Amino acid sequence: MTRNDPQVKQLHTNEILNSVGGVVRSCTENATAGVEGGVFYHDPVMLKECLQGLRLEAGSDLNKSGDILAGGTFVDCTLGGGGHSYAIASRLNESGALHSFDRDDDAVKFASKRLATITEKPAAPKFVVHPVPFAMLGEEIAADTLDGVLYDLGISSHQVDDSSRGFTFVGNNPLDLRMDRREEVSAQEWLRAVSADDLAEALRKNADMDRAFKLATRIVEVAAETGREGRDILPSDIKEVVEAVFPDKRRDANSLLARVFQAVRMEVNGELRQIETSIRSAVDCLKVGGRLVVMSYHSVEDRCVKDTCAEFEKACICPEHLPVCMCGGNHQRLKKVNRKPILPSNEEIAKNSRARSAKLRVYERV
Repeated sequence: MTRNDPQVKQLHTNEILNSVGGVVRSCTENATAGVEGGVFYHDPVMLKECLQGLRLEAGSDLNKSGDILAGGTFVDCTLGGGGHSYAIASRLNESGALHSFDRDDDAVKFASKRLATITEKPAAPKFVVHPVPFAMLGEEIAADTLDGVLYDLGISSHQVDDSSRGFTFVGNNPLDLRMDRREEVSAQEWLRAVSADDLAEALRKNADMDRAFKLATRIVEVAAETGREGRDILPSDIKEVVEAVFPDKRRDANSLLARVFQAVRMEVNGELRQIETSIRSAVDCLKVGGRLVVMSYHSVEDRCVKDTCAEFEKACICPEHLPVCMCGGNHQRLKKVNRKPILPSNEEIAKNSRARSAKLRVYERV
């Protein structure tokens, strides 16, 4: 199949809608446990498989030995509503430790309160929250100390469901798209500063958009117009541009709009750069035999994960033009635990539609 095949286009649309337009990645172990004060986090995808990959649960080819590393040290790089962190912490003993990262203040407050039900008990594992981007993993965690690192990439359901955060085009709140609201540059400032060429490149790179330059040119014009009018850029402004640029695809307007939001969000938050930087740090922080477990929800994230990890799977790092290896051929630092990405079961998708585009990759430090 090629990218232009209808089946591929539908798959890609599902990926985008799953990560942006109100159908987004899940964050917690129990939906009912994630409701408090109007904050709602949903069931995490492939939780059992993630725990098996970290060797905190027996079963499947991800943990053939059946060992449970209850005294290990782990990092959850995407704390969110605390679902994965809660499940990890509940499987650790007093010798174990969990470090959780999130730059979203809402997530830190909510998940910390949730995990207190475990971490405040006698013989509880050590639990440390790092309210910083996961790209800072290498600055927060010492080298060669971790038994496992988990990533559940994308945005959380709370970030989309809370319309005041400006992540969704449902309603008409001003665009924001910052995961960390302490950052100075929101989508508003970014769109008013970016060139049409750079925006077009972001639309292609982050969302595989067609007609990217035409779309970018018009968005930049609208950003300037709203600035002159002294008002915020609203989802309705972007929707009008999308409908004007794609008059023949009105039925796909929401999926196209979701892809624009995704592309802009990923630039505002530097998401691909964050993923690459963090994974490189994770390789340094893992012990030999430690596991890297990464779940992604669309092809752009997944490609970044694959390409970054592929560098560490190579034994030889010599330039390709050399006829023989001159580096010694002993540079491999990662190996695949699962040759192909693990996909959610039909049963899980039936229970949780948010799982439908997820891919789980597991690597081991060598």
